[in-house]
Amino acid sequence: MNETVQDGTVGLSPVIGNYQFATHKNGKVDTLVVVKVVKDHEGNEQVLYKTYEHSAIAKKVTDEKTGEASVHEKLATVKLGETYKAKDGTASSYGISDLLEFQSIGFVLVLFVLVGLWGLIALVSYIVKILGLAKVEAPKPASAPVAASPAGAKTIHPGLSDEQFVAIISAAAAHALGGKPVNVVKFKPLNTMDWTWAIQGRVSLHTHKV
Repeated sequence: MNETVQDGTVGLSPVIGNYQFATHKNGKVDTLVVVKVVKDHEGNEQVLYKTYEHSAIAKKVTDEKTGEASVHEKLATVKLGETYKAKDGTASSYGISDLLEFQSIGFVLVLFVLVGLWGLIALVSYIVKILGLAKVEAPKPASAPVAASPAGAKTIHPGLSDEQFVAIISAAAAHALGGKPVNVVKFKPLNTMDWTWAIQGRVSLHTHKV
């Protein structure tokens, strides 16, 4: 960009090399970079600028020269002091009051959308509650610890509790070892086959003594 004032004439200067000067009403001059100059079907020269920004500046200067102010069709793209097309079709200047009005309308719309979403979520929650879909099954209580075997329950030796049986085994082992203290840490209950072999052994022992 070049802000050097040329001759003060509003408009575009002839293309010199790859450059063109755009002079505004306020005397500001912009330097535009030209890529190519072509002719349309009617023979009119059309300038192709390097950037869109330069093309927009050239259009703005041309409109200023012909007395046509650049009018924004979309209010969202207007800045303070620029001209925009009002609802009634006339061109109006965009001021502080217009800016505040536009922002307030946008705020109300956003608030309205948020309230609508909140209402929708509340409605869905109410429907789910009515249908009973939100019920959660309570966790099952932990199993009670296994109580000690009551009297009469199956034991290692019929007619004796496990404590009595261990005491007898300990006493027998201590007697066999000459009165030394004995601590029973493990024993194996006899199954049916073991008891059968024990009975046969006793019978055989008593038979030899007779």
